[in-house]
Amino acid sequence: MTNSSNKRRFIGLAVALMTMTALLLGGGNTMASSATWDSLSDNEKSVLKAFQNEWASLPDKTQSKLKRWAAKPATERSRIKQRFGEWQKLSAAQQKKIAKQLKRYRAMSPAQKAKIKQWHEWVKKLPEAERKQLRERWPNMTDAERRAYMKDLQQRYGT
Repeated sequence: MTNSSNKRRFIGLAVALMTMTALLLGGGNTMASSATWDSLSDNEKSVLKAFQNEWASLPDKTQSKLKRWAAKPATERSRIKQRFGEWQKLSAAQQKKIAKQLKRYRAMSPAQKAKIKQWHEWVKKLPEAERKQLRERWPNMTDAERRAYMKDLQQRYGT
C-alpha cells in the first residue's frame, strides 16, 4: 500500500476510531435514571444487548451515546466496527502517525479541507491504471516531481 492510499485509509480509520470511542466511552459520573433497559425499543435492546447487565449503572451520557449508536443503520455500525478492527491491527507507530495527520487535517481551514476533498474526487475520476501508477510513484517523489507529475496529469485528463 502506498503513502497516499495509506493516508486516506488511515484518516478514515482514525475517524472511525474516534467515533467508536466517543460512542462507547461516556463522561460524567451521574447514574443513569432517564432510561431503563425495559424502556428501550426492541432494536436498541438487540444492538445493545452486551450492556444489558450494566445498563442501570451507566451514566446518562453513556446511555445516550449508546442509544445513538443503536440508532445508526446496521451497515454504518458494521463499517465502523470494521474500521475500528483495522485500527487495532495497526502498530502503535502507525496509530500515532494517523492521529498526527488527523490532528493536522482538523486544524486546516475549511478552504484547505475543501481543496483536499476536491483533489481526492479528481483522483477518483482518473483511469484505474493511472491511479495505480499514482499510488506507486507518489510516495517516492520529491515535491518538484509531484508538481510536474500533477501538471502532466492535468494536461492529459483536465482539471
